[in-house]
Amino acid sequence: MATAKNTFNANGKTYRWEHRPELGKQSDAMIAAAKGGLHNNADVDQSTHEIVTVVAKHGLVTLDAELKEWKLVEDQDSVFAGGMNAHGADCFVMDGQSYWAFASTNTGEVVVSQRGKVVASLKQPNGTEFDNPTVNSYFAAGGRFTPCDVVYLPEAKRLVAVIGYAPGDYALSAELRDGQWQWGGPAWGGKENVGGPFNTAHGVQVATEGGQEIVEVASRAHGRVYAFTASGAQIKTPGADNKYYVELPKGSNPCNISHNGSSMFLPLLNPLSMTNGVAPVLVMNDGKPAGSLIPATYDELEFMHHMHGFCPIEKDGKLYGVVLSWPNGGENAKGKRNDGRIAIFEAVAQ
Repeated sequence: MATAKNTFNANGKTYRWEHRPELGKQSDAMIAAAKGGLHNNADVDQSTHEIVTVVAKHGLVTLDAELKEWKLVEDQDSVFAGGMNAHGADCFVMDGQSYWAFASTNTGEVVVSQRGKVVASLKQPNGTEFDNPTVNSYFAAGGRFTPCDVVYLPEAKRLVAVIGYAPGDYALSAELRDGQWQWGGPAWGGKENVGGPFNTAHGVQVATEGGQEIVEVASRAHGRVYAFTASGAQIKTPGADNKYYVELPKGSNPCNISHNGSSMFLPLLNPLSMTNGVAPVLVMNDGKPAGSLIPATYDELEFMHHMHGFCPIEKDGKLYGVVLSWPNGGENAKGKRNDGRIAIFEAVAQ
């Protein structure tokens, strides 16, 4: 595994990650807000090809399709600068309209918007909405709701959110009913020690395998990727061997999942044994490690210690990766500086 070499293999080629410091210019205000509070992922608008995220206490920002500069979205609703974050982010198109969805751990809600105009805010379920009586009972009893990530399923026309920071540790569905997004439909999962497969369901992504739409879930504390149908039935994760799930290298704690071609990218919260005390973005192909990116090994990025988000984007036939790091407040309080940073890398064929 090319873990310490900032390279990865895909489609029979080896690629080297090159930092592109001239891309992704940020304002001083954005840098200051991110340094202490970036707890985020980002995604690509399928229509405009902008990168989209929310920086807490700063606002909803986009990076233009040329990857040149981050800017605040004009005329955005005040909620975006009021403390929410994009712990999970998903841009999707439904019925010809472009939407941006965010799972905010800061404010405990899933927000669906159209270019900064909020069209829905999904908060704590009341315990009557889902097809699963166990999940309904959990919320009816006041069970904690902490949305970690959200994804839209184009075929099912449904949102799926995971709540890995909660004792329930469930995947929950939301559907558009009577013109409004509402909780309802399939719900599944649960904490491993109470009958579920998850141990901090932290990231969720949609993929297609054999013509079937599948939901992939990154179980952070397990270091595993699970797969389910849109209705919540567990299936074998693409690339898994004799197990139903993909087992990541020992010590992996994936925060999110993204894809480009045959490659799966998983930002890890903490280091692996061979990454010298800083966390990588792990690259997997067919369920096997294929390389990594370690931002802290590059000049001027030495304080990117914990990977939280990774957004791949293709431009002019080239692959770029937008990496978001999380600032560990406990470490900073003890004098071990680490920052919330956003950096852009290019995958260059060798």
